[in-house]
Amino acid sequence: MHESGSASVTGELYDLPLKVLRDHLVPAEPAELEIGVIELEDGSAALATVLRDAVVDELLRTGDIEDISYLGDWRAFLHREG
Repeated sequence: MHESGSASVTGELYDLPLKVLRDHLVPAEPAELEIGVIELEDGSAALATVLRDAVVDELLRTGDIEDISYLGDWRAFLHREG
């Protein structure tokens, strides 16, 4: 992870109406996630589902989180875990 608390990872980008985000996706997300703004590789911005800062702080404090950002892709983590 970078010193700024961010890392470059592979993701998926979708174009969808904000109404769908508001009415369907956000209400279905677990309480520990929220919508945030991320920077894409080309420097543009996009909305993304991110772990709430308070949740990250708590998980880091308790040791209940594993930083897998060095893998650059959650699929690589799943593959590694078998």
